[in-house]
Amino acid sequence: MERITVVGMGPLGTSLGLALKNIRLKNTEVVGHFLNRRTQSEVKKMAAFDVIEGNLDKAVNGAQLVVIDSPINETRDLFETLGSIVSDGAVITDMGSSKKRSAAWAEEFLPNTVSYVGGRPIIKAELNGVESASGKLFEGVNYCVIPSQSANDQATKTVVGLAESVGAKPYFLDVDEHDSYSAAMNNLPYLISTAFVNATAGSESWREMHKSAGNLFNMQSSLSANDPTDVEADSLTMSEPLVYWVDQMILSLHKLRTELQEDSEDFLESFIHAWEQRARWEADVVDRNTDMDELPSAAESMASAFLGDKLARRVTKMGDANKKESWRYPRGR
Repeated sequence: MERITVVGMGPLGTSLGLALKNIRLKNTEVVGHFLNRRTQSEVKKMAAFDVIEGNLDKAVNGAQLVVIDSPINETRDLFETLGSIVSDGAVITDMGSSKKRSAAWAEEFLPNTVSYVGGRPIIKAELNGVESASGKLFEGVNYCVIPSQSANDQATKTVVGLAESVGAKPYFLDVDEHDSYSAAMNNLPYLISTAFVNATAGSESWREMHKSAGNLFNMQSSLSANDPTDVEADSLTMSEPLVYWVDQMILSLHKLRTELQEDSEDFLESFIHAWEQRARWEADVVDRNTDMDELPSAAESMASAFLGDKLARRVTKMGDANKKESWRYPRGR
């Protein structure tokens, strides 16, 4: 009998166990190993695995595929331990957001008889602990596959097969591409949230100002409520690409600042452009070959497509310089 072992078991690992159980793989045992014992009873109730094994050595013994779902600050030690106990010919993959560091640890600690292939499902749903795990979580999502230099073709096919078996779409990247995109899409939002909270809560007026903080403050600050040590560790594993994206964020904010200060006609266009790009992402039409220069106007095109003609006309009207005085906020000079 073949064996797939999931090590760590956060919401992703638990969802993977559920998904693998749902497809009823023949002659395959799905084993779970916990790093956090507090969630063990919860996962047992969910019946996400055929076996839950508390001993890592026993959990990975004979496993053809080992999937790591753990915080980055625990992943190095896992690679080091797995290197001495995993079976020859096994494939190790992980689901974390940083791959360059993981690939280096795999090269350092894993024997030549074991292959490492990075992997990460791109989940849009919000996950709050193992109770949010679902066997359908991976259906239709992009699943990044990042083969290491030492991984053979069969190891890569194994991870691709894993992704496809749970309904995901394999998406190939090299390690530098992945970490740059991950830094922008996953780590930058944490830094933005942190900067926002530090800027507002650091104000001398915070004692009174906090009484005005409502849902928007809650939304923007929510990422700063994550474990600071986890956020720091995750950010440091991809510091070089993250610094680049922080610089891009600074430039974007400075552009908005200039437009706001100068009461520029481009200020509204900046909001429309962001609104349009998010609408494209949400509707999954980013890849459409649309020449932005050929669109009727930024105010008309996506507004009509996604939010209806009524709102499109409203935005177009607001963007008309001749109509602007009718809605301009009355501020002094």
